[in-house]
Amino acid sequence: MKPRVTIMAWGLGGVLALAIGLFASHWLGNRSPTPVGAQLVAFSLPRSDGQVFSSEQLANRVVLINFWATWCAPCRTEIPLLIGAHALHAPVLAVVGIAVDDIEAVRRFENEMGLDYTSLIAKTEGLALMARYGSPGNLPFTLLFDSKGRLQHHKTGELTANDLDRWLADLL
Repeated sequence: MKPRVTIMAWGLGGVLALAIGLFASHWLGNRSPTPVGAQLVAFSLPRSDGQVFSSEQLANRVVLINFWATWCAPCRTEIPLLIGAHALHAPVLAVVGIAVDDIEAVRRFENEMGLDYTSLIAKTEGLALMARYGSPGNLPFTLLFDSKGRLQHHKTGELTANDLDRWLADLL
């Protein structure tokens, strides 16, 4: 190729990449969270032990779904809080962690932390499920549904004990 054609090709490629980036940023940044009252989306995902878990198993329970990853520092910080909530309220509260991560990393982390609530693995499926609730994929992302499967609370970012206490006081 001639030098001038090469420069033009690189320039056109750069403009195209910039346009795609701006479009994606605009589209993802302008997604609004799913409104309170939206229904729990049906899903089936593999557990970390290889068994398939269906959201049908969550019927008639308050459900907390937490999207996380082992490489996400705020995710790692909030997991002990979720373990505690599961221990205190297990009969009426279902805590479900959906890891957007590698299965081996999740298994190691579960053993290290003593994670004992439902742990699911979902890379692209997890991101797609998050998107259905208006999340562009930022972690951690937490949803709380009432016993009728209606969304009551959601948060992007680290869940605090105050958040969880306030949310559960309304539903348990």
